[in-house]
Amino acid sequence: MILYFSGTGNSLYAAKKLINENERLVSIAELIKKEEYDIELTDNEKLGLVFPVYFYTVPTIVREFLEKADIKNSDYVYSVITCGGGTGQASAVLKKILLAKDIKLSYFKELLMPDNGMLFYQIDTGDKVKERLISADEKLKTIKEDISQKKTTLTGDSSFSASLLEKMYRLCSKTKKFYAEDTCTGCGLCERNCPSQAIKLKNNKPVWKSETCCKCSACINRCPVNAIQYGKQTKKRNRYVNPYL
Repeated sequence: MILYFSGTGNSLYAAKKLINENERLVSIAELIKKEEYDIELTDNEKLGLVFPVYFYTVPTIVREFLEKADIKNSDYVYSVITCGGGTGQASAVLKKILLAKDIKLSYFKELLMPDNGMLFYQIDTGDKVKERLISADEKLKTIKEDISQKKTTLTGDSSFSASLLEKMYRLCSKTKKFYAEDTCTGCGLCERNCPSQAIKLKNNKPVWKSETCCKCSACINRCPVNAIQYGKQTKKRNRYVNPYL
């Protein structure tokens, strides 16, 4: 089984590359919506956790799910964390979350993929995106082989810097800068895609009903008419959605 979380498609793409025939591929966001937290693995079934790094730590939606989840029969647990630059303390934080539930993280790899962080800076397009995806495909082949052999790797321990990063993440999780321009068509895609369930259509325009979200950027990156903005800076910035999904 692979449990995945993905905002703009990179982690879903990676999970689909890693999944084997007859394995289960399950969305963490969908499980949360259904309030399903019981995860029972069959004998010798591996558990994969595939998700992006946010603010060099674990996304709040992944953390909250794992803290509530009742995971049974977890013999071999691995994680692949996608990133635009590096995963920082994410693996150490994940290890700590799992250890609190008496679950060992046996294997971890970071996977460099195209950056979607356009909320905060300009992101790459074109050839640079293609190069990263080609490189990611090659690394995924090695990771999949490692997992098939149940290889193990070491992860660090969560430190003071992890706590600081998580505080920064919480401070930056506010939704007040999001808004929709008049070009919004009221399609509702942002509401359906929001894993934090923070968006509600009102008079055919999105309204951020929650003060915070996980900052996955799915709403702004996936808007078909680029109507959603975050402050004034994003109007001229590139958008990104994994092109192979």
